[in-house]
Amino acid sequence: MQHAFRRSVVAVCVAMTLAGCSTFEYNHDFDPAVDFKAYKTYMWMQVAAPEQQHPSGMNELLEKRFIAAIDATLASKGFTKSETAPADFVVHFVGTTAEKVDFTSYYTGWGYYGWYGGTQVVAQPYTEGTLIIDVFDATSKAMAWRGTATGAVDPTISPEERNMRIQDVVAGVLQSFPPRK
Repeated sequence: MQHAFRRSVVAVCVAMTLAGCSTFEYNHDFDPAVDFKAYKTYMWMQVAAPEQQHPSGMNELLEKRFIAAIDATLASKGFTKSETAPADFVVHFVGTTAEKVDFTSYYTGWGYYGWYGGTQVVAQPYTEGTLIIDVFDATSKAMAWRGTATGAVDPTISPEERNMRIQDVVAGVLQSFPPRK
């Protein structure tokens, strides 16, 4: 009985720890030949095919949140959004999710030198989200910069919390834009 209780307490602690580890991993890459100091204005990439209007099948509410967060972050960096050409660069983003499982093992030994017990493995399913923000040079139409964020997401949070997390993740991705050469 005591052994079963200890196992369930450890399993709950592991699950709570994993739920708290929702940090995102950020990465970026850029074309060193691009003069990012010349960039002042941007516009959103126009998608020609109506069925591709929403990135990766993203719902309109999430898409609006991402666009607002990207616009706000770029504005805070001094960039001006243009509704029509010409602009210095073009922005596009894609968001995806995938179901993943995190495995954690721990030792449940007890007694003198832990002779009684064994190893337990806890499988914790979670949803991993990836955000990709691309910047294309408007003149050459070549990719100039790409930023990504990958981490655990919670699809059950409130719309207010979701909005705050989207703003934080977008700010984290765009932290390295424009790159310092």
